[in-house]
Amino acid sequence: MRREDVSPLLVQAGDLLPEPDLADAAWAAGLAVRRRLRRTVMLTIVAVIVALIVASIVIQVG
Repeated sequence: MRREDVSPLLVQAGDLLPEPDLADAAWAAGLAVRRRLRRTVMLTIVAVIVALIVASIVIQVG
């Protein structure tokens, strides 16, 4: 096989592959960021509530 024969074969093989849909990838990445942010906010709220409950118990006992 010569070097000149490789290029048409690569083009032919590339034509069979589907084109990547970058919009779907960007949308999925945006959703992942949104989920991570929501999870972080919810965990922070739960941690603050637990800290307040523990502090109120310590104040009542002490």
